[in-house]
Amino acid sequence: MEELRDIKGLVDVTDYSLYYLLGIVGVTVIVITLLGFLLYKRLTKKEPLTQQEMAIKLLQKFEFGDAKKSAYAFSHLAQYAVNETQRQELEQLLVELEAYKFKKEVPVLDEELKAKMHAFMKEVGRG
Repeated sequence: MEELRDIKGLVDVTDYSLYYLLGIVGVTVIVITLLGFLLYKRLTKKEPLTQQEMAIKLLQKFEFGDAKKSAYAFSHLAQYAVNETQRQELEQLLVELEAYKFKKEVPVLDEELKAKMHAFMKEVGRG
């Protein structure tokens, strides 16, 4: 029995495995939440309209009122809405609109010119 005297009592060993598990689960939840948020932001992000797209939308809502104001507004918006293939047609329309600009008194817009402007707006809207 002499040999048994050197055996010591039980020693408390601290076990941190539960804390490690909770830490790993917590970090995983945070990472998944952040990835989900970033994915949601990316999928719902709206692209800003270009100047051409904005001008096309405004031309589609364009209404003919006062001839002088309509001529100026149409000329301004159409400059931004056209591409190079439609530029020549726009130039012809702008020449016809010159009669309604730069004068104190202007006549009412001609129905034929309105029809051309409507056709031009439809063509620009199609692309």
